[in-house]
Amino acid sequence: MNKHLIESLNKILTNTLDYKEVLQKLASSISHRTTADKLDEFAKVCDREAKRLIKLIPDIGGQVESTERQTDQEAVAWVSRPLPDTENMQSILACLIEAERNKENDYNTILGHDSIDRETKNLLTKHRKEAESNLTYFQSAMQALETKVRNEPGS
Repeated sequence: MNKHLIESLNKILTNTLDYKEVLQKLASSISHRTTADKLDEFAKVCDREAKRLIKLIPDIGGQVESTERQTDQEAVAWVSRPLPDTENMQSILACLIEAERNKENDYNTILGHDSIDRETKNLLTKHRKEAESNLTYFQSAMQALETKVRNEPGS
């Protein structure tokens, strides 16, 4: 068992649970129904990922520590605080793009561990690909929004 790998997985688990909460909070407070539904969908993905991590950590010999065990949690969180104004879709998308980049970076870092077995690597690669896909989705939404704003009369 690699202590550093377990710590990294626990950090990802903590951030996944935090990100799920952020997505749910944003979904419940924005008025655009389609976007709210999409954010709820992303929150469900986070929930599934967290459950997989909760199962994986003991399987590789570690202990699950998903609580706010780190006093510097905000310094390592995927989502910076305070959360964006829910009336400003561009700032929401910018926040989510940053979160997905942070998530992808954390997965890339952990996938670089030498002590990772193939099964664990495959599972974590799925999570990284999910972040990559979400990042592309949010970037496309941002581009569409920016194009719409540019093409509005009076812009």
